[in-house]
Amino acid sequence: MAYITTKTKRQQIKNDVFDLISPGKIAVKCGREMYRLQGVVIHARFCASGAGNYKFNINHNTLHADYEVWICGSKDHWYLIPIDSIRNMYNHPAAYPDNHHPGIRVVSVDATTHLAGYASPSIKLDLTPYFQASLSMG
Repeated sequence: MAYITTKTKRQQIKNDVFDLISPGKIAVKCGREMYRLQGVVIHARFCASGAGNYKFNINHNTLHADYEVWICGSKDHWYLIPIDSIRNMYNHPAAYPDNHHPGIRVVSVDATTHLAGYASPSIKLDLTPYFQASLSMG
């Protein structure tokens, strides 16, 4: 898999988003892609630019967080999603499975419409309430 950004650049983008989610607070790494920020655990994922369509997956590690952050290409476009919404997508009986890993679910995010497709047939979640959300917002 080719990455457009380096690991260092992706981490910087995550840090920039954490500062937007909770200004002035420092996110402390507490696991693989897990960060403690303002007393909650956030699982952070970054997907490089891709014509407005971004692929994320939901795995068991994700479900141990309080929030999931999906960063779509840059620090200007992210979703702070409560884990209950993520869990509902993961547990949906028609959720899209990963072809190689049965415990992982695949989600496709259309960043132009803020819709996350996660189950068949064309079942989507409106991510608008989570777009550029902060911990102080909710």
